[in-house]
Amino acid sequence: WKGHRPSYAGDRLPQSIAKLKARKPVTLLLLGDSISEGYNASGYTNSSPFMPPYGQLVTLALESAYRTPVRFVNQSVAGKNTVWGIEQATKAAAEKPDLMIVAFGMNDASSGMAPDVFAGNVRRIMDTVRAENPACEFILVAGMTGNPEWTHSAPELYPQYRDALGALAGKGIVLADVTSLWTDVLARKRFIDMTGNGVNHPNDFGHRLYATVISGVLIE
Repeated sequence: WKGHRPSYAGDRLPQSIAKLKARKPVTLLLLGDSISEGYNASGYTNSSPFMPPYGQLVTLALESAYRTPVRFVNQSVAGKNTVWGIEQATKAAAEKPDLMIVAFGMNDASSGMAPDVFAGNVRRIMDTVRAENPACEFILVAGMTGNPEWTHSAPELYPQYRDALGALAGKGIVLADVTSLWTDVLARKRFIDMTGNGVNHPNDFGHRLYATVISGVLIE
């Protein structure tokens, strides 16, 4: 495989990785849209082979790699974007997450939101959470692309969102670049082979791609 590969970024998530390595309980919170809620993973739709969505896959991977319990909280809601995420941030902070995955973009792009506005909204989400929980660290997910034949797709915005999120990265904040891996795989597979609805939701294979990138950031 010569396409995009996720790279370990534990040095930029020192507090979360330290707790995991010390086998201390960790709270992982996921905030996003329908993709992060679990649409169309077979486990979410209660159909064979019942594979969990990517948030649960990441949780299972962390528990297996670090031999420590991970409390997973998923506050994602279908149809939402970063504007809603700002409103939800106080509720997210109340869960006292050690590590928070912020995964928006599909609905923001469909509404034509400018990349700088998108990134500014994500920063406000993080600022709100850190005001209540200064120790929280963040993984910012640049997600899958929408079907280019879909009326509400925004092909030009997905890589721009990825780059805008990357500019926010630093100590305690890392980028999980699903966009690049998704795009590289699309050079070899049909869009329909990676999605559950043919439009904007990953199937089991697509959820595995999300889990692969996020786990790659967290597990050396």
